[in-house]
Amino acid sequence: MSKLNIEKWLSDLSETAKNHDFKKHMDLISKNISTYGMPNGQILNYEDWQTRRKNELQSGLLKNLRYDKLCIKNIGLNRLTFKVEEVMDALNGDHVIIHKNVILEQESDNKWRMVEESIKDWKVLNINNLI
Repeated sequence: MSKLNIEKWLSDLSETAKNHDFKKHMDLISKNISTYGMPNGQILNYEDWQTRRKNELQSGLLKNLRYDKLCIKNIGLNRLTFKVEEVMDALNGDHVIIHKNVILEQESDNKWRMVEESIKDWKVLNINNLI
């Protein structure tokens, strides 16, 4: 069941981004989120996530999120840890490929939310540079 929980969470994250549904998208993120591995060394919290995603979704900058190469690392009763490759498709044609570790936790309302994300590496591909 745990793999299905992870796949559903990834699918929900993708769908809410594609549909620019900010409220449902943020409901997949824990109020206790910590994101590590940002280019400037900053650690993102929930408010940082809200600001970033609101801008990306409401302005249409983020066109799509896709996930590949799921590798489950640990399964607990209320906690799931996995590695995944995230591809962020931007409106301008850029594709950001991010390799990261994610921890989901089943919170008191029984909903699975991301509580931690550690970005390991990323690269930006610009479609205009590939032509």
